Amino acid sequence: MTAWQQLLRRRFDRAASRYDDLAQLQQQSAQRLLLSALPHLHAASPSLRILDVGCGTGWLIQQLHQQAGLDLATMYALDLSEGMLHSVKSAPHASVFKVCADAAALPFASSSMDILLSNFALHWCDDPSQALNELHRVCAPGGHAFCVIPVAGSLSARGAASGAGASLLPLADWQRALQVSPWTLRQAEIETYEEFHDSPSAWLSTLRELGVTAQRPTTVRASVSPRQALQQLQQRLEAARESRGIPLRYEVWRIHLQA
Repeated sequence: MTAWQQLLRRRFDRAASRYDDLAQLQQQSAQRLLLSALPHLHAASPSLRILDVGCGTGWLIQQLHQQAGLDLATMYALDLSEGMLHSVKSAPHASVFKVCADAAALPFASSSMDILLSNFALHWCDDPSQALNELHRVCAPGGHAFCVIPVAGSLSARGAASGAGASLLPLADWQRALQVSPWTLRQAEIETYEEFHDSPSAWLSTLRELGVTAQRPTTVRASVSPRQALQQLQQRLEAARESRGIPLRYEVWRIHLQA
């Protein structure tokens, strides 16, 4: 496991206990993802093999079972964080297997999954082409993948060169990777999810407790003290204030792919 993966695991292990209470935007996105996937779930075999890549606490899997009634489906909940996986609950009358692994190196046989889901997870991968190709490898011919990927422009209130938002890849990088991948693009949308906070401290606290403040080792850091960096960040957040408060905003790429 790389140093970057170890850092991500620690951050999300710590965030697991409160994640569902704070991840309102992620849950809104997951609900949209589920609505897109439902017609394909109902049209497929009842013995579906479903993989949730970057499952977090398993919120999407729970909703999937409740809304789709997939009693005969086999579901795989995959995440890099063991703490998140401990929070995944088994769905009644359905098999849910928890797997601790990296999305870019899936421990499954080729063509072993019928439906792949990934919400707010693939942006942590270093190489878009590797991630997309690995998803395709495990997807059965004719299978589907529904993914939501945050891209550069998210968390812009932090400033262009600061924090987790700065390490997100541009949309164009993902689009280029998809063009040379074996996937067929069925649908793509750009969406914005946002919430507002009363103060810089509340904004930062939410990000910290969600575990999303991790910065890649290659991120360039200014030669200022931690206190100065915090003061500058608070100033940027205050300058970004809108009428409803300081925006915590994600720009995401929602895609439906078919193998």
